Amino acid sequence: MVVVLVLVSIVSAACGRLLLAAMRGMPKNESFQLRVEFPDLLQFYLPRAWYIPSMLVYLGFMVLTLMTYVIQTAQVLDYAFVHSTGYAWGLRLYPDFGPVRGAEKHSSTPFGDSTVVPVSFMVLAVVCGPLSHKNLDDNVPLQVLSIVGLTLLAAVWLAILPGMPDFPSQLPVATSSVQNVIGTTLFNFAFVGSLPSWANEKRPEVSVDRSFLFSLGYVVLVYAAIGIVGGMAYEPYYATDENLFSKLNVSGQLIARLTVFLYPVLQNFTSIPVFSIILRYNFLQLGWMGPRAATSVAFALPWVLSIFFYTGHGFETISNWGGLFFSSVVNFILPLVLFALCGLRRDKLHRMEP
Repeated sequence: MVVVLVLVSIVSAACGRLLLAAMRGMPKNESFQLRVEFPDLLQFYLPRAWYIPSMLVYLGFMVLTLMTYVIQTAQVLDYAFVHSTGYAWGLRLYPDFGPVRGAEKHSSTPFGDSTVVPVSFMVLAVVCGPLSHKNLDDNVPLQVLSIVGLTLLAAVWLAILPGMPDFPSQLPVATSSVQNVIGTTLFNFAFVGSLPSWANEKRPEVSVDRSFLFSLGYVVLVYAAIGIVGGMAYEPYYATDENLFSKLNVSGQLIARLTVFLYPVLQNFTSIPVFSIILRYNFLQLGWMGPRAATSVAFALPWVLSIFFYTGHGFETISNWGGLFFSSVVNFILPLVLFALCGLRRDKLHRMEP
């Protein structure tokens, strides 16, 4: 597991460097002077026959990423309603139309498999909507809050997990049961698609290499520590559909259940506005719509689509498709292609020089 985390982080960093090099390879953009978004890179380097499908895959990746954040956070909020009041509320669209109260405890949501617009969607929209109208640099305090919160939660987990009855369980060196984590692992290191927006707004003195080193190094360290200690805290369950959150939720400890609630809320409440802003930037750069329409579509589209994937296995479906196909293409394949085309263009220009 640790080897895989390190290798995937190295590959992600390398792909990020290649993508930024392709950005610098565009005319008059050696130091990121121009506003260049991911669609601009695709349009500049790719022939039209490849540009359109690549653009659709990129937009699909951004929308699916937002949908995973919306769905996961809404599910946590709904179960928080169930634990505190006995029910979660929503508007059922199928199989029949009308208000509904959900209280199921053995499903991904309290509403079972019905198609529902939960009240938690409205709570999310009220909190995240105003933040999505701002720019990326306006959300920096939220990102600081997010990383501080993650650090505190990780510290709590590392403190309570050794107190579990089965600790220390023996860990296998490796396991063949990886079908449930391949897409998730790729999805968690899928930051390359948002790099152009970051490069456009970062300060000139900010080092790309140092940013990659500290951020990815931190993530690998935290993921590995929690994975190892969490694995030692419980008997092997990696071949089941359980995860560390489900184990902590039934541990009987109030603080453990509280961290299960806080993690997706803290992380996703700060991530949803960021990805909405990046999606808005891309719509504006494409010239498909004006600022007001771009803001509305970037925020509303993932919410509307999430309704149809909110219950049942919708979240797993989105994560698998997002991680294995859309995320892989955008974050690992397209950067290689764009860098190669950048090199070919540079060689062609050199040959044309007198």
